[in-house]
This record gives sequence, C-alpha cells and structure tokens, in this order.
Amino acid sequence: MSDFDLDDFNMIDMKAKKVLEALSEFKSGEFVKGEEIHKKTGLTPDQINESVKALEKSLLIEIPSVFQRLSPYDFYAVEITDFGRQVLEKYK
Repeated sequence: MSDFDLDDFNMIDMKAKKVLEALSEFKSGEFVKGEEIHKKTGLTPDQINESVKALEKSLLIEIPSVFQRLSPYDFYAVEITDFGRQVLEKYK
C-alpha cells in the first residue's frame, strides 16, 4: 500500500474506477464475468476490457485464467484483490 498513493489513484481512468467500484460490491473471492460488470456500470465491452487491463496492471484486480475468454470480453472473469479493496477504501 505504501507504493500506491493518491496520485497513482488519480491516474486511473474514471471508467476503470467505475469497474473497480462495481467489483467491490461482490464478496471477497467472488469472480465476476464481464456481463455482470456491464450491468453494474453500463460500460461497453471495449471500455470494460481497457479498464480490466489497467486495473490488472496496477494489481487492483486479478484475472484467474488469462487463457480463457468469454467474448466480447478479453477475459472470462475477474476479482478485486485485497489490495484493490484497500486502495478503493482509502481514496474513494
């Protein structure tokens, strides 16, 4: 958490923040498919795919199987990490 500060959080795209907030509504350890993210955020599949890439790069979410996809999404399911929950709680 010490390596991640408010500036890092502010650099995250608003759409990605929306995805992170939506994922935080699910129980810890629960994997969420793209369609569920779409229903909660109203974002397009392309916007969700871009957000998921950015959030994963920042270690705020995890993609359990990078080889599985559920079209039109570039992933099968994702989950918010404990770190992602901490960051959201601290800077929300």
